[in-house]
Amino acid sequence: MRGREYEEAAADAAAAADAAKDDADSEVSGSDKDGDSDAEEELRREADLKRKLAQCRVKNGNEHPKTVARILKLVSCLIGEYKLNETQELLDEILPVCKREGGTHYIKCIQNRAFCLFKQYRFREALEMFEQQEALVGPHGALYENLAHTHNSLGDYEKAEEYFSKAMDLVSDAGKKGGILLGMGLVNERKGSPSSALPFLERALALYKETYGEDGSSLIAKAHMSVGQCHETMKNLAAATDHIRCAVRIFRKTVGDSPLTANALGVLGRLLLDQNERQEAEPVILQALELEVSKDAFHPDTVWKLLNSLKELWTEGTAKHGLDELRTHCSRYVKPMRIARDRIVSQKSSEGGGKYDTGTVAVIYKTSGELLMLAGEYQEAVKFLQESVRELQTIRDFDCGSLIESCHTSLHFLMGQLSQGASSH
Repeated sequence: MRGREYEEAAADAAAAADAAKDDADSEVSGSDKDGDSDAEEELRREADLKRKLAQCRVKNGNEHPKTVARILKLVSCLIGEYKLNETQELLDEILPVCKREGGTHYIKCIQNRAFCLFKQYRFREALEMFEQQEALVGPHGALYENLAHTHNSLGDYEKAEEYFSKAMDLVSDAGKKGGILLGMGLVNERKGSPSSALPFLERALALYKETYGEDGSSLIAKAHMSVGQCHETMKNLAAATDHIRCAVRIFRKTVGDSPLTANALGVLGRLLLDQNERQEAEPVILQALELEVSKDAFHPDTVWKLLNSLKELWTEGTAKHGLDELRTHCSRYVKPMRIARDRIVSQKSSEGGGKYDTGTVAVIYKTSGELLMLAGEYQEAVKFLQESVRELQTIRDFDCGSLIESCHTSLHFLMGQLSQGASSH
């Protein structure tokens, strides 16, 4: 690649790069747009792009460069909305023609595949895609930032620092430096130095506010998340809660019911629970759970943590809860628990054995069974707990004896309750 084609590819990469950081892990650039619109406007934009793509397919066919260009525009929108399954299908469709033709479309296809893989928590595969892109386009600030965030998520902090430093040398726009500053802060935090991380994170937040206003972009919310979680690490829970509340509000405004919003709600719920604000925490955690189980990039560990927080809310602490209160509240958890189970079962059946960690799946079933007990759904609780035992018994590298015993204790209680219920009819 040379001359004009190189410059066009570099310009495309720069236009896609917006310094988005931290939705549980680092966030690669290219996920958001400068001063992004509200969620409803983005849905209208998606519908318009799909309409134009359909027309282009009819007029030009599926492999025409104009059709490929339309698909790439739609993919960029879908990635920002975290519609990752649809994104992956479209990229799989155009990869052969992009690879055959080469040029800017191939670079964009590789870049978007990397973005999608990163958001699916497939960091090693994302790194391979970014490295392919690097071989094609050479030094570029946004690409180096993406490589840095990916190395950071893989725990290779030296490489992350190296690429963040290279990115900072190549980026001149003050607003775009916010993402690099966030990344450098996250590296320091993960290396165990939150006090060193905080100044980087606060500078990034200030830069974003200068560029987009107080709440004009989801990038500001992501910066609030990073600052807030750093304060949480430092045990400054009040300050952490203030920042995460800001993040939730801005995410809802800019991206609606996105996985970004789900993550922010989960963190807010955790902070409220840690400060014994149980009444406010419960609906917040439930909202997070409902969004988490439905997003394309299903993350079992996050789902289990939310379920466990809900269980702790009702089973720990000094407050006493009546049976009717428990059943009223816990019955609201049944639907998302069923969705989580269905996601796990569907993934296993489609890929023959599944990629999800067996231990995490087991504790999802166990915690769900215990919450179903509290909801009074005894028969369904039995099924979840029995499935948990089956999963736990397959684990060989960890002693699951106490977990299995706990399941059997719950099952013994449930069988007794069901037996009493049957005999009373």
